Amino acid sequence: MQKRKIAYIVILSLIVIGCVWAFIAAGVITKNFKKEVLKNAGEQQELNIKNLIITETKNDSKYWELYAESGYYDNKNKVAILYDLVGNFYDKGEVVLSMVSTKGTFEEDTKKVILYDDTYFLYKDGTEVKADRFVWKGKDEDITAQGDVMIRRMGEIKTFSDKAILTNNMKTLKIIGRSKTELYSKGNFDGKL
Repeated sequence: MQKRKIAYIVILSLIVIGCVWAFIAAGVITKNFKKEVLKNAGEQQELNIKNLIITETKNDSKYWELYAESGYYDNKNKVAILYDLVGNFYDKGEVVLSMVSTKGTFEEDTKKVILYDDTYFLYKDGTEVKADRFVWKGKDEDITAQGDVMIRRMGEIKTFSDKAILTNNMKTLKIIGRSKTELYSKGNFDGKL
């Protein structure tokens, strides 16, 4: 009977020592784990956005603005993904270009704006531009339209191209790549984009 008690005590002692060793080893292995998780979580924050307005000013006057119904901001990449956008470009306090888009991005560091999916531009003079993607970097940079670009001035001209450059003064357009142009006499055109 005495040998049994000693055997039970030895086995119980081994189990207790094994549990204590496992607990200490787990503590050593995961020592900085919680700190690393919290540190990385702080770097990768995302913020959901509702009703956001982004503007850029130039010489104390508004240069352009974007309004988004919703989206989110990725702190690690410093990029805002925006949905259901409406925007305007200004010249001397007047709107010279308006736009709508279902999706876009805004890069905080470079101020680069990219508009995707169902994007449509309308100039003050009535010129309409539709493309798969519009890119501009703000300030004095030109806007680049890419993919199935269609430019139309009602009753006068309609062009189709792979790419177009919309100059920063909002007065001239450059068509690049393969293109097709249709010219009409005034009032003799009733097509839709």
